Parts: sequence; C-alpha cells; structure tokens
Amino acid sequence: MSIMSQSATTAAPYVLLKEPDGSQRKHILAGATAWTLGRDEDNAIVLTDPSVSRQHALLQYLDDNSIYLIDLGSRNGSFVNNRRVSIPTLLQDGDHLTLGQSEIEFRSGSLASPEPSPSVGPKQSDTLVLQTRWLISVAVVDVRGYGQLTQQLDERLLSQVMGDWFRRGGDIIQQHGGTVDKYIGDAIMAVWFHAPQANTAPFGAGQLEVNPDVKSVLRALVKLFQMTEQLNHEFPLPSPIRLGAGVNTGSAIVRQVGNNTRQEYTALGDTVNLAFRIESSTRALNADLAISQDSYACLVKQLGQPASCFLQQAVELKGYAEHHQVYHCDVGSLQALLGA
Repeated sequence: MSIMSQSATTAAPYVLLKEPDGSQRKHILAGATAWTLGRDEDNAIVLTDPSVSRQHALLQYLDDNSIYLIDLGSRNGSFVNNRRVSIPTLLQDGDHLTLGQSEIEFRSGSLASPEPSPSVGPKQSDTLVLQTRWLISVAVVDVRGYGQLTQQLDERLLSQVMGDWFRRGGDIIQQHGGTVDKYIGDAIMAVWFHAPQANTAPFGAGQLEVNPDVKSVLRALVKLFQMTEQLNHEFPLPSPIRLGAGVNTGSAIVRQVGNNTRQEYTALGDTVNLAFRIESSTRALNADLAISQDSYACLVKQLGQPASCFLQQAVELKGYAEHHQVYHCDVGSLQALLGA
C-alpha cells in the first residue's frame, strides 16, 4: 500500500456560485471525485433555486485530471456556455454553467496532481490518497447509436432521455453493490470491490478464499437493460435505445481519495482496460453483453453449474497481441438464468 497526501486547498479546482443578492459563494472541488448539485440538502453543492431539480447535475472528477458536468435528467436542463448538455461534458477553465436560473463559473485551478510526499497522520484539512490492490469486477455499459439519436431528437428531449438514463443507471448499480467509477461519453463504468489482495497475489477463480459475487454484477446489468426498455416506452423515440455491456474480473490498483468526511474510489490498470475492450467486442458478436473468462469462471463457481446461456468465442481485442476467450449472450437468456 502506498500513501500520499495533498493539500485540499492548494491550486484546487473550484466553482463560483452567483447568489441572488449579487454575492458569490465558492466551493472548492477537493476531498472527493464527484459532487452533486441540486435543491435537496443532501447534495454536495446545494442550490437554493426553485427552478433547479432536487438532484440536477453532477461534477465528476476522472483519473486523467479532468472534471465533467453531467446532467441528471433535470427538468430545465444543464448548460455549458449556453449549450445544453446531454452527455458528460468536459469543463475548461472559465466555463460558464447554467442550472435552472443559477449561474456558476468553473475554475480549473491546477488539475494536475502535485508531487506526492510521504505522510504520517495527515491533517484534517488534507486529502488522503491510498493505493491498494483489490480483486474487482468492472462493468462497462455503452449506449449504442448515440450519434444517430443526436440527429433524430431535439436537444431538450435528448438531454432529458440521457439524463434519466445516467441517473437511473447509477441508482441501479448502487442498489446491486457497485460503484459508478466514471461516466465516459455515453457510457458508464462501474466497479464492484470484492476483496483486498497482497500486491503479489495472483488472480485465479479457483484459488480464491472468497468467490467474487459476479451474479450481483450481472443482475445489475439485467436491470439496466430493463430500465432502458422502460425509457423506450416513456419517451417518443424514433428508434429504441440499445445497450452493449462488458464485464471483467481481476486484480487492479484501487486509489482511495478523500478525507475524514468524504471517501471516493477509482480503479486503474489492465483489468479495467480489458472490460472496455470486451464491451467493444459485443458489436462484432451481435450480443447484448460479454464477460471475460475469469468472470465466467467465478459465475460458474457461484452457480455450481455451467452457465448454459453463454456462448464461448475467441476474439481479437484492440491492444492485445493474443486472442481472448469471452462468453456472450442476450440479456433475456441471462435474466432467465439468474431469475432477475
């Protein structure tokens, strides 16, 4: 495990909220990797504006030192420099945000992390960064044909549909024990933390003392597909929204960022990269979802029998010299298997 500490106030990004009386309220974006904005008191940034939704938008910090604005299906929309956003939008220094009638200025500060320094017992105001190795499952869920949707729907309806999808998708993942790690374009990356590992511990589904709960990951995916079908019926869409999903299970470096009031986690490494590649393979496979060989082995161990709805296939994945064995199926067959 490695420990780093950085000041929560040194060159940190922040937002300036313009109050009705003309004053400004500053909120420093430190000590977490995500901040919700809305009318409810449990938001990280509370906006006392009746035109703002209860949970209106999200500021998401990613591991590449970027901050994105994500609309959460708000009634009146979220705007960056007077342009309505429908998918996560990268913020630049000086960007002007409008949520309802609330005006917000984003200042990037110095998003690049300072040089790490050893720390023993960091001060309460410091941000603590821990790096450990965990056994995790990563799920990547992508909205297929988003580009076509942008051409077919007006901006307001597109924003509402995608905002609802991101918000409901995040709720489903949390209800099934996962954590939304990133919103990337029109995709969600979620992580399930199974067990900490020694830095040298090899991964092998048949050698683990605790078998990863891959069933919970797959149940969450079934619910995401079902929720998407509900959206297809709720909104006047010219064509239904379709999803593709990929899952991988393995060891990864997990970075814990936070202080004594807020803790956030993000996963890094090949286990994460492979999940993205597996999701991409579903297009060529003409499948709703695909899982890695390690994820499949964990699922079989949980079920106590082969998961007969999955078909095995060796696929070529971008960035990998050797073919990977993946297991793919349609979501209806998976739902029948899990009873979800």
